[in-house]
Amino acid sequence: MSEDIRAVLREYIAGSSILRSPGPLTDSTPMAAYGILDSIAVLELVLFLETRFGVEFTSRDLDRRRLETIETIESLVRKKLTEKGVGQEGTGT
Repeated sequence: MSEDIRAVLREYIAGSSILRSPGPLTDSTPMAAYGILDSIAVLELVLFLETRFGVEFTSRDLDRRRLETIETIESLVRKKLTEKGVGQEGTGT
């Protein structure tokens, strides 16, 4: 993919007034368990991802396990991009 999804996620989280990181955030930090990602923050994040990457999430996609870490979110976005047919060529934006 031409854009690093993890970098986009880190930048979004760092600049978000809703997401609060209590310390260094790694790609495997469990965000819900650390209080970084609550239900309102999930909605904001999903809206951001849908707009940024041109994908749509279903209610099934919003399972906490799929949105727990930067790694799992990246995996979900890549899956959605693949389903959309974007693959490795772009991000849909």
